Amino acid sequence: MDDNAFFERSILAAAAGPQDEDAVRQLRELFSPAEFAAWEAFRAGVLAVIVAVEHDDEGDRYIAEWGEFGIQGTSPLSYEAAIDDLVPHVRAWATELRDAAPRLGTTAELAGLVTAVDALSDDELRTALLVRVSFDRGGLTFGLVEFVEEDGTTTQRAVPFADGRPPSEIDLPVDGRMKTYQSSTRGDRVAFSPVGSGPSIGDTLRQEDPTGDVDAEFPRTDFRPDD
Repeated sequence: MDDNAFFERSILAAAAGPQDEDAVRQLRELFSPAEFAAWEAFRAGVLAVIVAVEHDDEGDRYIAEWGEFGIQGTSPLSYEAAIDDLVPHVRAWATELRDAAPRLGTTAELAGLVTAVDALSDDELRTALLVRVSFDRGGLTFGLVEFVEEDGTTTQRAVPFADGRPPSEIDLPVDGRMKTYQSSTRGDRVAFSPVGSGPSIGDTLRQEDPTGDVDAEFPRTDFRPDD
């Protein structure tokens, strides 16, 4: 899988929850059955640790890090190869903690993580790490929003949020060309529609509640992260 495909799948998986029907449908297609089952387990709270990934441009290497424990896997090849390298390091971390627990003690949380890791084969552990990937960094996070097309159909996608705010516009490849979408917000709800056409979030809300008051706020600033 190339970097772009890996990135798109990972940010969708990180932003979506079991209640997000369209995103779940997409993930069923993007993940293998074993990966999708591992993602569902993760979302249910099993082995609730994030795997932060990044590309170190200066060192020209991919990095995958296990939670906040300082355990890393690296590779010059790809994000997935970095996760492959992370597997034995996580295994060694769990073994060290388990063996040291009688002498040094442990916490219920750490003991639970060690038990969960020990219960997985190497292949299962790799899959568990793969579905926990996060590209969030500091104030840059990825959230799930709806894209409303000209015909009213909607698709859920993950987009970057800067300090909790969505971009005012975003360009996406559609049918071989780039298409610009604009965002509209109301409270904590965000939707994107094609620039110059198509329904806004206000139209969607009016359909849901034709007699209600609709007061949509349109962001004026472009919050896209720097390239």
